[in-house]
Amino acid sequence: MKASLLESIGHLVMIETPVPEIPRPDWALVQVKATGICGSEIHAFEGNHPFRKPPAIMGHEMAGVIAKVGPAVQAFSPGDRVFVDPQRFCGECPQCRSGQINVCPSKQVLGTADWPGAFGDFVVVPEYTLFHLPDSLSFVEGAMIEPLSVAVRAVRRASVELGMSVAVLGTGSIGGLICGVARVEGAQPVIAADIRAHCLDTAHECLGATHRILLPNVDAAAEMRRLTQGQGVDVVFICADSAALVNLGLEVVKPQGKIVLVALMTTEPVTFMAHQVIRKEIEISSTFAGNEKDVHRALELAQSKQIDHTAIVSHQLPVESAQYGMELAITKKDKAIKIVLIR
Repeated sequence: MKASLLESIGHLVMIETPVPEIPRPDWALVQVKATGICGSEIHAFEGNHPFRKPPAIMGHEMAGVIAKVGPAVQAFSPGDRVFVDPQRFCGECPQCRSGQINVCPSKQVLGTADWPGAFGDFVVVPEYTLFHLPDSLSFVEGAMIEPLSVAVRAVRRASVELGMSVAVLGTGSIGGLICGVARVEGAQPVIAADIRAHCLDTAHECLGATHRILLPNVDAAAEMRRLTQGQGVDVVFICADSAALVNLGLEVVKPQGKIVLVALMTTEPVTFMAHQVIRKEIEISSTFAGNEKDVHRALELAQSKQIDHTAIVSHQLPVESAQYGMELAITKKDKAIKIVLIR
């Protein structure tokens, strides 16, 4: 089969490699049809991801068709259209037993050297990671359910509900989807802030952001306070790799508000004065991936069209163009947001 291999930092190459064998009776072989390039793959490409290291076949936001199943697979058959929740977990730790498989200490994620991913033609996955893809959804729509589940998880972590004000700092793929999920949950206003106008345009025109702020061209803190009648926002989502955004969040969040760290994989330290947090009793939390409940909610939102979750997809490229796709994802040239590799 063909695959795009992260051979070294900054270098993807096309290779021929054997189709993977099904390793256990309860696993399946899936032919990949669409794969998104995630921010975590960008970090691996740039050499600063904690566990995605070259050489590896990356890719975990995926949808495809069952090609073969192990003898213990019960709910899926060859030819079934599927998408994948790309997390292998132990099933035995306290986190797994409570349903929080996304924070299982021994979790593995598709698209690493130990579990080759969907930048190839085929992947092997456990049955419990598979979900039926409705005929009403395309493979690209199916591949985007995983990032949508990440947004669902973030909004749930913040307990966003009707009438709460939200600021999303960084409106790339996940930030844009968080705008959409927050609006579905009744947030008002949903303030999107970003350094790129085209990302703001998508968040505002397609994903439910009620207001947009182009950074750093305005006094963002003053504008957010104005939009919340001087109160500050209930919840701030940090969705870009900039440590400075945490301090902006601390400035604009209301007393007893929440800051949720979604994407902050930066090599620079995050520094702030503790009294900023203490005097307003700010709650700072984080979110990582999603669990099965989040995936089901994401599928519901996608299937019902409550969110245009493929609005973030700016480019569809063949897997042979993965190097170019990665460069687009990094630079955001040509109004790039989410790059999807298709077969």
